[in-house]
Amino acid sequence: MLTYKEMDNLAAVEIELSDRVSTEEFDKAAKKLEAFIARHGRVRVLEIVNHFEGMDVKALWHDVKFSLRHLNDFSRCAIVSDAKFLSLWSTIADPFLDCQVACFKSDEVEAARDWLLWPEGAADVI
Repeated sequence: MLTYKEMDNLAAVEIELSDRVSTEEFDKAAKKLEAFIARHGRVRVLEIVNHFEGMDVKALWHDVKFSLRHLNDFSRCAIVSDAKFLSLWSTIADPFLDCQVACFKSDEVEAARDWLLWPEGAADVI
């Protein structure tokens, strides 16, 4: 299952993946995200992965093509998951992305949102 939520005033999107994602679900969300990118330029994405069982092979192929088309359209990406492969994947992909990426554990959703929405160029204040 895939849920998609836009925050227009923040140029941010929240995507939650759970169970198995179908090609139809992926394509529907990708179409919305492309329109969102067209409206805002570079956007921020929060991806929450819970009990994810994978996606259809066709959906995976569509995801790869989407990602290659939009490599430079993301300014910040936060990934929330306990799956170790996602952290490894983000480390491997990092040199190819012009985007800040951070990984958070499943109980750190609020911290991920805070990081994602922190103003660009703002100094960390403690």
